Amino acid sequence: MPINDPFEWLAGFDPGYEQARRQLARVVWQADTRALALKYRELMAAVILGCRAYPTMETHLRRALAAGATLRELVEGFEVAAILGGFPAIHYALPFFSRLHEEQGDAILGDTPAPEVKSVAKGPAVSRGMSEWAWLDRIDPVYEKAHQELTRHVWTPAAPVLPVKIRELVASVVLAYQAFPTLDGHLRRAMREGASVREAVEAMQAAALPGGFPLIHFALPFLNKISDEIEAGAFR
Repeated sequence: MPINDPFEWLAGFDPGYEQARRQLARVVWQADTRALALKYRELMAAVILGCRAYPTMETHLRRALAAGATLRELVEGFEVAAILGGFPAIHYALPFFSRLHEEQGDAILGDTPAPEVKSVAKGPAVSRGMSEWAWLDRIDPVYEKAHQELTRHVWTPAAPVLPVKIRELVASVVLAYQAFPTLDGHLRRAMREGASVREAVEAMQAAALPGGFPLIHFALPFLNKISDEIEAGAFR
């Protein structure tokens, strides 16, 4: 039985609730009237479902591909999500990626050479400079060197297929899902890399459908503050 069938039962049991739920989903998944491209909104939902090991992730991966995403973009999104949400997220996703590749062939890889994209943000990986990581560097420098090499690969790619601003929005929705305060730094880097506040809001809206409304509730104060700073010309 398709996994979405239970909603048909809910529509009969509580039609008012189900009608309202579907209306909200229609708003979030509108194709052409939102600031953040649909393929990226689908990616946001997919990474949260990957963090939850929930099989409707495949539906959102397929919808992202149908909306113009390449498989490489999706994989890069999950590589970012795994840094914040744990490697089980990408481990769970890999069989789906493999099956999609086998089913649809190399055409979905999107391996056309990407144009050179220089990251606006300067300096090393995001975590460097946080006192916790500096302490770990003193305690276990071998581990921390390997950790920095991995995060540098994810956060400062020379020519990403998935734009850096989208990588940062992926990181942001995972951190909001976890209610973790380093969300602020990733949202700010997303803005410095060219994301708009509206795009960040829509990323949270897409992630909140599978992740729950506390996700967007946690993000709103950060988004509000950044928006106020931008309007006042004081964003940093």
